[in-house]
Amino acid sequence: MDNEIVQFKSLVELREYIIQFDGYRARPTQAGEHPTLYREGDTCNSNTSGVRHRDYFFDVDGAWVLPHNQKGLSFSGTWKHLSGVYKMFSRGTERYPDVHWVLSKADLPKGLKFEPDMSKSSKAKGHYFLTVTERMHVSQLRQKLLWIADRMQKISPDGDLV
Repeated sequence: MDNEIVQFKSLVELREYIIQFDGYRARPTQAGEHPTLYREGDTCNSNTSGVRHRDYFFDVDGAWVLPHNQKGLSFSGTWKHLSGVYKMFSRGTERYPDVHWVLSKADLPKGLKFEPDMSKSSKAKGHYFLTVTERMHVSQLRQKLLWIADRMQKISPDGDLV
């Protein structure tokens, strides 16, 4: 992506921009938060080295993350899913969430893969997990999540593409 800065005045303009990309995965976060890791000591989101426990399938001692095709970081793969999550994040807050996104065909590090949510819930349509496909130490997963975050584009609450 070039260094062009684009400002969006509405969700409709954001939608028109994003849908031009074939196969994207987007992840809204609270404004200013990291796109793939959680803060240490976050009591609402218990984690090890920023990897949230409820997102991945850990072994008994919590040092290793095990493969699972329905556990991983949540991403939206359709505009309908993204707009629903965006509205949920912005409800009751004064600040709007950031939206981080990456093309779904982007080169992912070995051992990670986007998988569609296979649950029967209506909210599952357009929902994807960034899953672990091979056993890895939590520190390895952390490094891979940092690598992905470095390659994500961010659309900030004021609509600037960063």
